[in-house]
Amino acid sequence: MYSPKKIGSTIFLVASLVISASTLGCSSGINGATLAPLAPASGTTPLLVTVSDAPLANLLSASVTLSAVTLSNGTAGSAVSVLANPATIELSSLAGIQEPLELQSIAAATYTSATVTVSAAQVTYLNSSGVVTNGIASIGQPTITVALKPALIVTSSSEVHLDLGFNLATSFDLTGTALTFTPAISTAAAAVNAEAGGDRQLEVVGSVVSISASSIVVQSGDSGKQFTYTIDNATIFPAGIANTAIPVGSIVHLQAQIQADGTLLALSITPQSAASASNQPGDSNGGGDGLIVSVTSTGGLVTGFTMVPREHFDGSTAATLTVTLSPSTVYAADQDALALGLTTAQFTNAELFPGQSVSVTGSNTNGTVAATQVMLSAESLSGTLAAAPAGTSSNFTFGLALPPGSYLTTYDALTSLNVVTETTTSYDHQLTAAAFATLPAATAVEVHGYLLQTAPGMFTLYASNVGKTQAAETPEAPEGGS
Repeated sequence: MYSPKKIGSTIFLVASLVISASTLGCSSGINGATLAPLAPASGTTPLLVTVSDAPLANLLSASVTLSAVTLSNGTAGSAVSVLANPATIELSSLAGIQEPLELQSIAAATYTSATVTVSAAQVTYLNSSGVVTNGIASIGQPTITVALKPALIVTSSSEVHLDLGFNLATSFDLTGTALTFTPAISTAAAAVNAEAGGDRQLEVVGSVVSISASSIVVQSGDSGKQFTYTIDNATIFPAGIANTAIPVGSIVHLQAQIQADGTLLALSITPQSAASASNQPGDSNGGGDGLIVSVTSTGGLVTGFTMVPREHFDGSTAATLTVTLSPSTVYAADQDALALGLTTAQFTNAELFPGQSVSVTGSNTNGTVAATQVMLSAESLSGTLAAAPAGTSSNFTFGLALPPGSYLTTYDALTSLNVVTETTTSYDHQLTAAAFATLPAATAVEVHGYLLQTAPGMFTLYASNVGKTQAAETPEAPEGGS
């Protein structure tokens, strides 16, 4: 018997409590269409739906389709839908971060429970023999209702953040060849202005729909949804690149933060592709973001690799991509990695290895991508603290003990991983740097960051985000049940 364990994923519902549409400054898209900023009807307030995740050790990719999300205040007939259309989301790359999913209007009230309906789940994982395996799960219980603890109080006085956390440690089960997904969820709610910065962080990789000096619209390569992000003087771009020089249609990695007025502020924007001016399909925006599962080398030089894409950049749905490398392929690191102290020189052809997360752009021909650029990408890992964190202030080092069956154990014989944090590392689930320093050994944590092979057989994860893994709650009995 093989059972995927040790994974949680979260869906964040953020009530953006604003007085007028002009103060909201963000838009959402459905099926590729950009919507105007949501103007709340009388007596209602906008609700922003985002997604995040904590990963499963042997999971390479996981896509779950949500067909409905509703909130209830306990009054008969009071359930409010907060998901306009079914949405498919990839969860395994989102530990400690959130990706915006939907913007809805919701009436002021105290909401005491949430009901989530899942219609499909598909995973790519390493089986007990270490073979990359694709599976479509049957849905054990499509609809689940959980109490909101604390209740979500929507008023006009403050921003509210609701976290619905899918705990996939108890959601996925594989016995023999039967793969089943039964959603298990934890909840939390807090005022946005009372949250740590890490609890309000957003991250998305996708294509540029439009860009100006003051804003950028990005369509997620994951969900296909579009949102507008404000650009200000503090938004970081790579050296020598102006925001207005980023072509429409190019792929970017964007980090943002939910602001107190309901806007989404871009913290950093990194072009992932050296897109041509035309940006026609196949010219340089093929590829995707995901994990390397095998490499091909000649004379010590990596000439290509196979990857499992978690996000596609060109509409492809292939479970794997074959990537070919040439002497002209560019290797790069994004702004988040540079903020952690990494340099572009640290990521080269020599540092490519199975288990590493990368973003690849180039020409895609029948599932083979001729890479113009390979960028080091953040990946999500879960485990337990091998010992209490060492170090002072925000500069910690710690060992992350990996669960049995981890893809890093299979590929790189790792049972634990050295992790370092920097002053730019954020903490979520109400965790702070000071509180993290006091955590004892064996605490379950999730880490999002950049994995490098610093020497042959020596690996370090540079953490951009650290959080405590949240436990699932007992679902409420269905109406008429016991």
